Parts: sequence; structure tokens; C-alpha cells
Amino acid sequence: MYSDQSKNFFSPTNPKIGNEITIKIRVSKKLGPVSGKLYLSTQKHSHKYKHSIMKLEKENEFYWYFSKKFTLTNRLIRYHFELDFIKINRKIKYDSQGIVEKRPIEDFVIIPDFEVPDWAIGTIYYQIFPDRFYNGDPSNDPVSGEYIYDGEPIKKKNWDELPDPDKGHIEFYGGDLKGIIDKLDYLKDLGIEAIYLNPIFVSPSPHKYDTQDYEHIDPHLGVIVEDSENLDEKYKVRTTSKKNLIESDKLFSNLVEEAHKRNIKIILDGVFNHCGSYHKWVNEYKIYGENEGIANNKELPESEYFYWHGEEYEGWWGYKSLPKLNYNKTMLVWKYISQIGEKWVKHPFNADGWRLDVARDLGKGKRINKTFWRYFRKIVKKANKNALIFAEDYESPKEWIESLSWDGIMNYIGSMDPISYYLTGMEKHNDDFKPELIGNSEWFIKQLKWAWSQLPLNSKYISLNQLSNHDHSRWATRTTKKIGRANTLGHKEAEFDIDWDIFKIGYLMVFTLPGAPGLYYGDEIGLPGWTDPDNRRTFPWKKLHENLYQENLNFMKNMIQFYKEHDVLRNGSIEFLSWDKGFIVYNIWDNKENLIVIININNFTYKFEIPVWLSEINNGKFKIIYSTKTVTEKEFSVYDGILEGDISGKCAIVLQKM
Repeated sequence: MYSDQSKNFFSPTNPKIGNEITIKIRVSKKLGPVSGKLYLSTQKHSHKYKHSIMKLEKENEFYWYFSKKFTLTNRLIRYHFELDFIKINRKIKYDSQGIVEKRPIEDFVIIPDFEVPDWAIGTIYYQIFPDRFYNGDPSNDPVSGEYIYDGEPIKKKNWDELPDPDKGHIEFYGGDLKGIIDKLDYLKDLGIEAIYLNPIFVSPSPHKYDTQDYEHIDPHLGVIVEDSENLDEKYKVRTTSKKNLIESDKLFSNLVEEAHKRNIKIILDGVFNHCGSYHKWVNEYKIYGENEGIANNKELPESEYFYWHGEEYEGWWGYKSLPKLNYNKTMLVWKYISQIGEKWVKHPFNADGWRLDVARDLGKGKRINKTFWRYFRKIVKKANKNALIFAEDYESPKEWIESLSWDGIMNYIGSMDPISYYLTGMEKHNDDFKPELIGNSEWFIKQLKWAWSQLPLNSKYISLNQLSNHDHSRWATRTTKKIGRANTLGHKEAEFDIDWDIFKIGYLMVFTLPGAPGLYYGDEIGLPGWTDPDNRRTFPWKKLHENLYQENLNFMKNMIQFYKEHDVLRNGSIEFLSWDKGFIVYNIWDNKENLIVIININNFTYKFEIPVWLSEINNGKFKIIYSTKTVTEKEFSVYDGILEGDISGKCAIVLQKM
């Protein structure tokens, strides 16, 4: 039996109050006659369900299809199914994780008026850490010694130097927005559909997660018109000059315009849990005057914008450089931050949405957190109805999505974590190795089914699937299965023993499992790197012609082209057909396409017998339409619902019925 909330089994996929909802489930005929019931509840923690008989809508030689229609009210609805198999005298419940056996029911959820932009479903992302991508304007480069950060003078490094494992937070390379504009055609040629930018607002750090000014783009990434020859004054002039700020904002507007011309969206990184100690409300380093900011005058009204412990403002995770904003005391913080969210998604800037940094940490208490994000989301979407809002989150986001607080998440639970463990056994920082999870297909399937159950409706299809990003080790380095960091094993060790077969299988999974597939800059060429700061190496443009980089780049271009040729990969249904140690098969389908993905991470050729009758196929042939390796056998035959064949070691293939 099978059901989900794709267009195959649920409509409309963006449900609004007053819509007629249609819910379907298919049930195998192998267990004999069956009747279906749909159990509905509007109570979050109650087991008080109302049930109704489902109508037999259609049947074929494999399945009965049952359906139920009803009108959606303004209440959130939870539902599951009960199937009564008459011949075997057994009732089986089915919920968002599948057949219910020895576990609590995890209902499907219908959220009235939950809507995500169509463009975001399965869109292809490219994440850019601006300082390390491309230097398009050397005149805005930070200058060594320009200011003191974390007790040390900042340093401008050469593009081909590697980040110091202990000094990465004070090192700059000169990448900027002009550099991104210069490389938009490269990204378009690669097949990218959206760019997610790490923070670009005024900030003293290379990562810019310590915002100094939310209202303007950092001139070090933008435009410097006014400058000072005096090193002691240079930073202040550069980051507070109105001319610099206005011209930098204009450059960002130009970036968005140029990206949109190429049908590429731009997503901003919103760091709203905390600001930085350079921020004018804090003014720890007196950039904005001697007496401005709570660091210099605790009696200022802005003191209410922060949490206090005696005479000290609270820093996020204890970092004084990251003052935590107080969302519990005054609506002024709510309004200001929401106005920032609104400003950058409407004219003249027209960004396409926000990624929310450490979103669960904002404020104090879950109620305040969810309520603020709902408020923020409503204001942003009023300014730009097609704006997307997804959160950095490492746990179940279901409560936040049900509360209309987020559209989706950075999909650690349904992508980076399970894929990394299944293929390499590595924790995402390369800090731990769990060999027992390598090829553990039962664990992998269970983890994915749970993750998908926590992402109701279209949130599953817009959540960002990545294997690398700015917070974790590079996927290429994770395939080495080494525990370590740059300060323990050294930079070079990150480049040795990379398993390129597993690297490619990982990305095939990113592009074929539900979600929006994402690359972190350099992933397309297999850039290595330990976790932060080594994962922030500069993009090696001058070495792009080298054989290994070209081979990986061509692989990624072909992978993306394949993805774009098959819309079913963006929002189709998915069901696991067969699995074994290091071997897994899943079916992806809609009313137009039916694909089968076969993955073998073992070192040996695996002979398989796959029950494709589950895919409503009894006889015929399948052809390989994509493979991570060169293969000799191009076709496979189906007899009596079983697909037989073999697959090479460390290989993944995608099949389509001929």
C-alpha cells in the first residue's frame, strides 16, 4: 500500500480554506479484498478521530485506488488510513511513515493556506560564500591591519593561499558581489536555478554572521567610493560612508537583476537571532561615536533589545561578539527585523527569499520563536508573495511548518546526515565515524521515511538538500572516512584518498531524493576541505582546466541536465522497492514518468531481482538513462513483475521503462 502528499495522491498541493481536498491511497490486490477508511482529527494531541469510508475510485491488475473528498475548513487536519483485509481478517493502519507496526501513529498533516512558491519546488541551488568565490573588484578588498577583530589585526591573503586553521575568522581573500556577477554565465551554463548567498550585510568578519548593519550591503563586498589613507580611520569610513553604502546596495540590486535575466533566483542569509558587537545598537568598538550603543551607555533605550545577565549583555553561546537579540521584551525588535526581511525582497532589491540562520535559537521559548517567525513570514510574503523562507534546522521542523512559520528547512534530517552516514559512515564535521551505518539500508530507509513525515505538503520538495556547506566538511573529504580537521591532520590530508565513485553516488542521491538539490561553491569540481574554516577555501579558477576538476565538472553538468530533463524528480512520489546491505532501489513516478534508481555501494557486482510489479509493471524492458559509471549492459528485462540484472560495484543507475 502507498500514499503521500504529492500530486499523485493529494490535491490541491497548496491547500486553501474552502478547497475541495482529495486524498488517495493505493492498495495491493495480493492480499485479497479490502475496504478503506480515512481517519481525520483536528486535535493536535488527541486520539479523537472521525472516520469515513473511502470510495473505490479505480483499479488495475496490481492495485485498488481508494479516495475521499471533503471541504477544507480553517482547522489543521491530521489523517491516516485503516485498511481492512477481509481474506486474512486483519486491519492495517497506514500513516506518513508507511505501515504502522509497533510505533505511534505519525499522521499526515493538512495545513490550511500553507503555500510555497512554485519556482522553489525542486529548484537547483548554488551556495556562495562571497569572500571566497571570485574577486571581481580588487578596489574593495579589505586591507591587512585595517581593523582589529577578535583581538587581532585582520589579514588580506593571496587567493591561492589556504585558510589558517586557527585564524580563518580574521582572514580575507577579496571575493565580492562583482565577482558573482562576473560568474553568472558560468553558473547558468552549469544549470543553476537559485543562488543562496552567505551573509552580505555590513560586518567585520569574513563570514558575516555578526551583523553590523542590516540595512546595507558591506562595501567590502560592494563598492568603496570614499576611503581613508589613515589605517586607523579606514574601516569606519568604508563601512559608514553613505556613498559607499548606497552604491553597494545598488550593486546588489544589479546582481539580482542580472541573475533574474538568467532565470536565477537570489536567496539571502538572515542572521536575526543575534547581531554583532560592531552593530550600532552595541557599538563595542565605537564605530558610531563615543557614547552610542549599549556597550558605552547601558541606559539607552536599545538596552531592551538584548538579554542581560547583571551588567553584561548575553552573547549567543556565550560569544560576546554575538549579542543575542531580545524578542521576549519589546515588539520593536520584531518590527525592525521584519522590516529588514521585507526591505530586501521588494523593489528595488527584489531578492527571492531568506535562509534563516539558527532559526530555532531565536528568542527564548518555543512559543515566542514560532510566533515571531510566523509574523516575519507573513510580512515578507505580503511584500513578495513568491518569496521563499527556509530555516537552518537540525531537528523535526513539523511544528514550525504547521504554525506557518517556515516554508521548509536546510534538509539535514533528510539529506546530508542520512546520505553521509549511509555512504561513508562519517559525521558531517568528520568528527566521528560510524562504520555500522555504511550500507545499512534498513536504517537509511527508516531515517528518510521519518524525515519526510516531518515535512508536510510541499515543504518536502522545497527543503535544501546538500552534502557540503560553510558549516561542515566538504563532501569530497568526507568520502575519505577520516576523522580529523585541518589543525590535526593538515590541509593536504583532506585531498588524499577521496572516493570519487562514492562522491558521485552521493550527488545522484541528492538529485533523486525529494527536495531541492544544492551545491556548495566548488562542489561541482570536487573541491576538498575539512570543516570550518577549511571548507571555505577559495574557488581555484586558474586550475579549472585541470583534468580532475574538468571530469567532476562534466559529471555535475550531466547530472544537472539529466535532472532537468525529468520533472518527476522535482515532486514525484517515491517508494523503496528492494534493499540489502549496501544496495538500495527506489521508484520515482508521477502520471507521466516512472523511473527506478538502483544504487550499489559494495565493492562487488550485485545481482538483483527487483519487484517492479510494485511500480505497476509486469513485463517489458527498462533502459539505463543515467549512470555514475560507464556500463556495458544498457537494457534489463521484466518477467512476471520481476526486474533481473546486475550492477557494478560502487555504481548507481537510473532506469526508465522502454
